[in-house]
Amino acid sequence: MKWSSPMHGPIRRAVAALTGGDDAQRHFDLAAERIQRALLDVSVPSVRSLQIGVRAAPARLVGGDYVDIFLEGDCLVAGLGDASGKSLAAALNALMLRYLVRGLVAALGTSELPKIVTHANRVLADDIDASDFITFLLIALDLESGQLRIVNAGHEPPLILRAGTADVDMMTIHDIVLGVHPDTNYVEESRKLQPGDLAMFYTDGLTEARSDKDEFYTFERLKETLSANSTLEAQSLADAVYEDVRQFSGGTLRDDATVVTVRRL
Repeated sequence: MKWSSPMHGPIRRAVAALTGGDDAQRHFDLAAERIQRALLDVSVPSVRSLQIGVRAAPARLVGGDYVDIFLEGDCLVAGLGDASGKSLAAALNALMLRYLVRGLVAALGTSELPKIVTHANRVLADDIDASDFITFLLIALDLESGQLRIVNAGHEPPLILRAGTADVDMMTIHDIVLGVHPDTNYVEESRKLQPGDLAMFYTDGLTEARSDKDEFYTFERLKETLSANSTLEAQSLADAVYEDVRQFSGGTLRDDATVVTVRRL
């Protein structure tokens, strides 16, 4: 997808003027790769009451996955997004959302998740190209109570693995993607994480991964892989899920793939 935002032309012309027109695309691609690496380079906070695992890997083509994990007050907050397209536009849209959400969480706190996502959507609907969109998941986990709250804007459904079992619970709320309808009002869903429970968040680079036979990995297989590795620590489980998807795909993923696991101790 080519970015047709009003900024696209001026940026491209500026790059061409500085580098020579023949090198403009190469510099665009390099900038996109650097932005993408920054979006997937997660600094995981240390929390004594939690295990946190992250596996985030870009595909061969530049995409728009991003993950951000941080502490705000008495909550662990995470944002997981997937911007449409394979270009500098996708990387920039994801970057804009990341900093927009950071600012809104700092301003409004963690009790206003629907308001944060609703406002972010209005900003994106005004600022990104009409053909672009972002799937997004905003997560807040209360460190004391274990209450997990999420707002889901067209993203893959979070999964919860209950302690001592292989039972997987799916969070079902699923509103429209960001950047399409500015007047959408988003809502929240919550679950209680008991000690030992694990929540998994991920992008569609997992479920839509394809084998050499052009078969999809599927949501059902993802749940089976999660159940089969239920006794692993959070990081090892995230790694096991990613590696199963990668092997299914013949060692190469066509899309960005991101998985985050959080276990309450």
